[in-house]
Amino acid sequence: MKFNTQGKLNPLFLSLWGPVVLQMGLIFYFSSQPKGSPALESFPLPAGIGHLLGYALLAFLLYRAFNRGLAGWSFIAGRNTFCFAFIYAVSDEIHQLFVPGRQASVFDVLIDAAGIVLALFLIAVLQVTIFRR
Repeated sequence: MKFNTQGKLNPLFLSLWGPVVLQMGLIFYFSSQPKGSPALESFPLPAGIGHLLGYALLAFLLYRAFNRGLAGWSFIAGRNTFCFAFIYAVSDEIHQLFVPGRQASVFDVLIDAAGIVLALFLIAVLQVTIFRR
């Protein structure tokens, strides 16, 4: 963890990585719900769209954290984002093997990967259109 000279967590570190941890927790919460649970049944989007958007948001937040902001494209931040989010997607599907009524799905991992790639593409477009880098 990143601490300042007074032994407290650096506010920049918290502002960059806090949202990542929250999104990962949200993904974990939904994947922990048994099949037919009210949380899953009342979710307003189809499961595939939920996967795509959930992992796109995770990738967006991860890139922002790895890059310490959105301005400027970093291949290393993009690579780290893809690898970290993809490994989390695979681990999430393995986790679902232990949830009643749920199963692991390679198709879900592919949808998650599509969300990750979509987010990285949109970040690259932002660099050209907004940040001009």
